[in-house]
Amino acid sequence: MLVFIAEVGVMFVLPHVLPKFLGETGTALVDAILLTLVCAPVLWWVISAAAATEAERLTMARETEALRAQQMTTLAQLATGVAHEIRNPLTSIKMLIQVNRGKFADGGLPTDDLELVEQEIRRMERSVNSLLDYARPEQGELSVFPIQTVIRKTVQLINGRCQSSGVKLAVDCDDEPITIDGDPAQIQQLLLNLSLNALDAMPSGGELTIAAKTTGGQLELSVADSGEGIRDDMLAKLFTPFSTSKPTGIGLGLGICRRIAVSHGGTLTGANRVTGGAEFKLVLPISAERNPTEQTITTDNTTADRGAVSQAEASCKPY
Repeated sequence: MLVFIAEVGVMFVLPHVLPKFLGETGTALVDAILLTLVCAPVLWWVISAAAATEAERLTMARETEALRAQQMTTLAQLATGVAHEIRNPLTSIKMLIQVNRGKFADGGLPTDDLELVEQEIRRMERSVNSLLDYARPEQGELSVFPIQTVIRKTVQLINGRCQSSGVKLAVDCDDEPITIDGDPAQIQQLLLNLSLNALDAMPSGGELTIAAKTTGGQLELSVADSGEGIRDDMLAKLFTPFSTSKPTGIGLGLGICRRIAVSHGGTLTGANRVTGGAEFKLVLPISAERNPTEQTITTDNTTADRGAVSQAEASCKPY
């Protein structure tokens, strides 16, 4: 508005104050100079204000990230100490129940009650182990392996639960091995956690889809379900520790999954699907090594069956 008012004023005033011999060219030149003198301070102020705002935003972001890192470090130390103090007594109690179950039953304590106590102890152990896994991630052994191997093993683990829950399991991946460099046990833990979460979201049946493809030199592995989806209040804190919508959950599973993804140079994201349900996507860099059999097959004197073994390891099928 300031520039507009200045330009209008200059256009009306200049013809009356400038000498006639300047002509239209001279008038236009003077007009440009005056307009520049008016605009320059305004533009400088706008640019300076924008730069100051951006610098302040970056400073706040760095401070927030530093505070979050400090909180995570403190949380990890606290979780490790508490988990160790709880796990040892739980282990002792569980062993006493297992060893003396017969004596307890003879003493009048119902067997069903003993089984319930043992189940609850195992549930507490899982929670404690989740705390330990989050606070002190396991250092795995790196190797080059096809992602199809991990998918196949995961499908074998969840196939029984899918059938009992009335969930249709669909697997979609390339026939050609997609090799990545990392720890297959950790990647399998990540994929298994995502699959179990998807099954928890479909207690009355549905469809679970595990898909793997290559996009722009990267592996894109997705786990999608047809459940109710992620609640709006959980979308912004999916991977925040102790944030969960499950009645018996502790909210560390997705945080562990994201850390596994980051440690492998990848990313893990989650969102609701337009067609219903939720979808989690894991993106990992593809290894330059295209023949994983040299590292994943034990050494022997025969090499004729290497191609067959490679094809079997690359298959996504459970059987």
